[in-house]
Amino acid sequence: MFAFGYANIKSTTGNREVIMAVFDKPHKSSRHMWSGLTICAVLFLFTIAAGSALACLNNTSPSQAALEDVKLPAHGDATFLTGVISPSDEGRDHIWPDHAVEYQTMPPASGPHFPDPTAPGFYTTRPAFGYLVHSLEHGSAVIYYDPAQLSPEIEKSLRAFIQANSDSEVGIVAVPDADFKYPFILTAWDKMLKLSQYDHQAVRAFLAEYLGRGPESPSR
Repeated sequence: MFAFGYANIKSTTGNREVIMAVFDKPHKSSRHMWSGLTICAVLFLFTIAAGSALACLNNTSPSQAALEDVKLPAHGDATFLTGVISPSDEGRDHIWPDHAVEYQTMPPASGPHFPDPTAPGFYTTRPAFGYLVHSLEHGSAVIYYDPAQLSPEIEKSLRAFIQANSDSEVGIVAVPDADFKYPFILTAWDKMLKLSQYDHQAVRAFLAEYLGRGPESPSR
């Protein structure tokens, strides 16, 4: 690094001034000082950036943490289960699909049902209640959603819950139904939670508490 200045020198061909740079010898002490300051500044900025990134990770809210992809705990967070109701049990009789059945509670959380359960998955057409109730008996959870209230984000959340917590027989069944007062209703055997708006933490708590715990061959 060189220190330099400017000198005005008269040319020999006229009064025009020619600007020439006059270089001094390099100043080693200045060079070392500026190099040290530069390194310190870079390290300081890196430390701030790393600290900010760590703080963002530690402060990630549950809505950003993709809880849908995390293994369900043994039980659900009671904070989100205060609204769970236990409808009267309506029995476990098997009937043929050509038999008419009326459930005391709608959507049903127990009662007579058809021989075949509904496989876990996300449905855009609701199967008959007789098939869904059989799924509840096996330990599945059935989630009813109002298609008018289903956003791409909510559908993604439901599909993630299904993917992470279902096998070929027992798991989560999400079906459309716009005939209920609440846009989202979660059901398990003899259990129900009605939501006025979608809450993935409440869904996770309900599933953790009741999924796989039907009266026929409980798996959790």
